[in-house]
Amino acid sequence: MKGRIIVSTLLALLLFVSLPMSALAATWDISNGDIIVNAGSGGQTVTQGGGAAVEDNAPVIKGSSTENTVTINAEKDQTANVTLSGANIDVSSAGKAAVSTTGEGNVNIELNGSNALKSGHSHAGLEKNNDGNLTIQDKDKDGSLNAKGGQDGAGIGGGSSGAGSDITITGGKVTARGGNYGAGIGGGAYGNGSDITVTGGEVTANSGNYGAGIGGGGWGNGNNITISGGKVTATGGMFAAGIGGGMHRDGNDITISGGEVSAAGGKCGAGIGGGLDARGSGDVTVSGDAKLKVRGGKADSDGQGAPIGNGGVRDQNGPVNGTEVEPDICALNPGGKIEYYAPGSAMSGAPTKTVTNPTGGYIWDGGRVTKPATCTGKGVRTYTCSSSSHTRTEDIPALNHSFAGQAYVSDNNATCEKDGTKTAKCVRYGTGGCMAIDTVTDTDSKLGHLFENYVSNNDATYARDGTKTAKCVRYDQCGETHTVPDEGSRLIAPLYRVTDRDGRDIAYTAEQTGGVLTVTVDEDFAILTGKLSGLRTLKSQGVEKIVFVTKGAASAFLLSDLLSKGESGEAYRLTHDTKAVIFTLGESTADVSAILTKP
Repeated sequence: MKGRIIVSTLLALLLFVSLPMSALAATWDISNGDIIVNAGSGGQTVTQGGGAAVEDNAPVIKGSSTENTVTINAEKDQTANVTLSGANIDVSSAGKAAVSTTGEGNVNIELNGSNALKSGHSHAGLEKNNDGNLTIQDKDKDGSLNAKGGQDGAGIGGGSSGAGSDITITGGKVTARGGNYGAGIGGGAYGNGSDITVTGGEVTANSGNYGAGIGGGGWGNGNNITISGGKVTATGGMFAAGIGGGMHRDGNDITISGGEVSAAGGKCGAGIGGGLDARGSGDVTVSGDAKLKVRGGKADSDGQGAPIGNGGVRDQNGPVNGTEVEPDICALNPGGKIEYYAPGSAMSGAPTKTVTNPTGGYIWDGGRVTKPATCTGKGVRTYTCSSSSHTRTEDIPALNHSFAGQAYVSDNNATCEKDGTKTAKCVRYGTGGCMAIDTVTDTDSKLGHLFENYVSNNDATYARDGTKTAKCVRYDQCGETHTVPDEGSRLIAPLYRVTDRDGRDIAYTAEQTGGVLTVTVDEDFAILTGKLSGLRTLKSQGVEKIVFVTKGAASAFLLSDLLSKGESGEAYRLTHDTKAVIFTLGESTADVSAILTKP
């Protein structure tokens, strides 16, 4: 038993030593469980296998697994930094993404040694789900990455229906293969591949089928793809472009300014541009010292894809080859070139056509307006090379609507409380299709309420004046009324008196709130007196309770209680003598103090 305890203790110590505790740049073995990296405002942490989060600003992930995965999360305005060093993660049978990124921030992945990622159905090999940029780099120039997506997933980029956007590769030997319908680098099935940049390294990108080598997955566009260095080989799957659109989708705005680039379309897809039955639209620019090899895909029942331009198509007469697009080579250096190869060729022999720019640039004329700008639409200015028929175009900015100097006319829609509006026509109103008007607030045009013909509300009492109300002259529009005191409308009747010991009237105040009439005297001694007939009148006016308040005492009674005690002609007398209270009724001065209630 003692031997077992010693062995167990040693194992526990070894396990404790192997775990990175509050480390910076520790090594994490994927075989020990799922790894979660989180870059937040408080720093970067690593969690493995459901354990505690450990501070680690530059974790190194190694090892092999067929079930564990890596998730890299970067919160908004944060950057997660991770190194893959000899990591081999194959979760293709587990239906997961080997490595995935999440969050609103940026993710940087450094490559050391040989790394391989293989994901399951619907997932990319390296699946990008974060909103910021994903950068793959190899600062020490000793790393490689082989990323393979499952069915519908890209090699690097989006999973099924996921876009592969904001991806940058700066170095390393990177091989990315998408599953069927996924791009090599870019979108998964139905996902676009956009804002993809390669500045260095050796990059090989292939689709299983239907996705571009670099760009859109099947039924996904390839947009804003830039290559400025390195060696890049991009091969599209069936019906997809090498660089650009997936099957049935366009390739837009592709720039190659350096490096060695080979782009081959799959069957019927363009080398650079559109997939089957799709266009190479936008600008295709080849500049600097770029050395570009392009090859369109072979035809089948549809036409062959153009080397640069549109994918093949089919019409009622049969296959139609994709239309070629002439790239902009004005900035191509004398050492740069474009080599065109026949569909299906190996791109290692002699090209069918080579395009260079021996002068290192075209000389453009001053241009002419081929499409005038309008208020809302851009115009076009076309430039022609003085030594060739090559042309280029640039946008003329839209003129935008102008209302300068125009007379604003009131719309006559001011209300009592709100300013109205006034409207002017654009200076080009009626020309170029412009029908624009500008409507602004007509400041200080509100009419204000006007109240006339006040009518009494018949709410005066014996204690206070009533009120009177008038409707705004534009009542049907605004629905506003104005209520003011109806001065002098207070009801006057000898319904009750307040006297001193000798029966002389003394000053008091009376205030009716709801069904309560409060009579207040600033004296120690006071008598509230009246007749039951007067109480009946008060009750008909809504008074249910009388409260009598002097300096030393307060008492109250319900009119109904007192009225039940006698006839209408009988007099009552409520006397306050300092703190003493006496309530009598009738000539016999019957004491009715028992009916007094709390004020």
